[in-house]
Amino acid sequence: MVCRLRFLLLVVIIAVELVLLLASCYYVNPSLPSDGSVVRPYLYDTSSRNCSGVSKWVVTTSGAITPPEAVHVILNSTEDWCVLVLGQVAGLKFHFSWTNGSTHLIYLPREALLLLPYKLATLTSLDIRNIGHLYAIANGARVVLDLEDGIVPIRVHHTYLPVQADKREFPCPNLEEKEGGVIWNPYPHFGGQDIWHRGFPQSRSEQADTAMGSISCYPIIQQYISQSHPDLDSLSRTRFHGFKNVSASALVIPRGVFAPYNSHSTIHLYEALWSLLLPRTAHKRVADIWRSYIAQSLFYLIPDACLMYTPPAVTGHITESPSKWSERPLYTKSSQVVNLLKYHLMSFETFEEALLGIYELMYHSQILGKDDVTLVKHWVSDLKLVGYEFPKLPNKATLWTKNVHLCIMFNWGSTEYRTRQLLSYYMRFFDAITLFLEGKRVNRNYIPSHIQVFHVKTGNGFFQQRCIEKCINQIAPNTVSHLYISDDMFINITKMSQLSLLKIWFIPVSVYKFGDTSTFHDWPWWDYTHGGQTQYNRFVALINGLPQEWKQVLIDKVGFPNRIHGHAVADIVHIPNAYAVQVSRVFNYIDSVTEMFCEIAVPLAIDIAQPIGREEMASNNLWDEQRTDYHVVKNVLETRFYLHPLKTSTKFGADTWCKSMNNQLRLLI
Repeated sequence: MVCRLRFLLLVVIIAVELVLLLASCYYVNPSLPSDGSVVRPYLYDTSSRNCSGVSKWVVTTSGAITPPEAVHVILNSTEDWCVLVLGQVAGLKFHFSWTNGSTHLIYLPREALLLLPYKLATLTSLDIRNIGHLYAIANGARVVLDLEDGIVPIRVHHTYLPVQADKREFPCPNLEEKEGGVIWNPYPHFGGQDIWHRGFPQSRSEQADTAMGSISCYPIIQQYISQSHPDLDSLSRTRFHGFKNVSASALVIPRGVFAPYNSHSTIHLYEALWSLLLPRTAHKRVADIWRSYIAQSLFYLIPDACLMYTPPAVTGHITESPSKWSERPLYTKSSQVVNLLKYHLMSFETFEEALLGIYELMYHSQILGKDDVTLVKHWVSDLKLVGYEFPKLPNKATLWTKNVHLCIMFNWGSTEYRTRQLLSYYMRFFDAITLFLEGKRVNRNYIPSHIQVFHVKTGNGFFQQRCIEKCINQIAPNTVSHLYISDDMFINITKMSQLSLLKIWFIPVSVYKFGDTSTFHDWPWWDYTHGGQTQYNRFVALINGLPQEWKQVLIDKVGFPNRIHGHAVADIVHIPNAYAVQVSRVFNYIDSVTEMFCEIAVPLAIDIAQPIGREEMASNNLWDEQRTDYHVVKNVLETRFYLHPLKTSTKFGADTWCKSMNNQLRLLI
């Protein structure tokens, strides 16, 4: 018995020695520089052929001794691509031959990947494609095709792997003509009925037909759709019977709209190489979808960026059988992820900071694990190490908003969703922000700490001059003025750049002759009774009791009593620091004497402050059916300084507000 055991032990030792000997003959450990400079891997082809000067790379994996079928197809049909094959299993020798002698192939065994001088290589439980993507970028890749084992390119218009590398006009869903459109299913465009991409929220599976329009954009990410096995969720896989419109043109998804794409066969142009990172704390069947939503949430920072879906350009299917349990987070959390990323709240100065912030947001929202925060930090560090240049952000110092303190008043209370929605946009323009929230105290855990929050009672907005006074008395570093708006006020930030920050902006509505009661009937609120007195009677008593020096200002500068501003729009007013003290003094006096509607108090305070110059904006208030007339709303949004009201509490208002703000972001970037 002892002899048998010794014999078996000897056999095992000999077998191990043989494996190590074969491995040492097959693989030579490359010399790795400590400074992080480009490393040459073990090349399958040891002749003079290499990938020097090749800008388009395919990154794929193989767990077998023979390469994926896709490698044969690419190398035997094109000279434009460098194919990087990543070995998934240590110790496997890679056998391959090709007919096109000028093409490029690199094989990196798993051992070599983990020895590369990247921070990512120090992590465990890592998708090796992340290291492969880094290697490709380090060696000159400007276009990367992320290709799963089992997916094979097919010929499209006499070529394989078509790449759209410039900006031009593309078909896109004309979402501006309809409400909704936060997320879009591309498959119906290609004749795939009643099917949805993996990761498409189930709550949106009943997507209505939408007219097609066009948009000029730059498709920095391009998803090749599989002809035979499109990437479907488990509910629609059994319903797929082929695409009925395979000759349809490519479709782009504009910024501000989300659509899931996968890692099976996706082109990333240079401006999107930062988005190749696959999270490590989510299952493989979930990680690439979360990656797609993360990438699209930052498109607004890249000029003209869009996502493209091509007509079927690949076939085959991934070797791993999908499991409903592995994909479960896609069915339970996709809607949450889209809404979270659509209105994320961050303050950042660089694109890298924005990317890190998104991963931290996903971690704190329990979508990704803490290890992914470490992962993205290493990814950013490694990308910088290999010389990748992240997209540049616009210089906020060049925007007028940089030096303006923004105050937002929620007239009818606030919800977390609506507050996030507004802040997610305004934080990209304004550094200093104050919120006035009416009603119950809200949990400010979801509001960034640098934003001031006041809980107030304004009488449903009737007396919001109290908020304006508090706004203009806040000391905001490096600001020259204060802009006060209500939550249903949409401001045209790009157009407002025409206005001077040294002037008061307000919207006078009516000029009256004081004491002539016949002229005080064009505004219904004059007759509003509060505390036993109408607003008109309060106004008359207030004017009669003004300090003599203020009355003299009205006489000399306004033309009182023959002329006085009776009321104005109080949902927006801009007050420079130079006039803040005087305006605040008038508001304090009014509050000490009576309760006056803000629409009356605001123009009176401005008349008494008598600024050297003021910008009187035209009134753009919409009423009744105009508020939901798309064409009327669109015209005002594009041509005027503001639109009021645009109720974000309604679906039409929220969607219109977000689309219009996205348009402003696109113009500024």
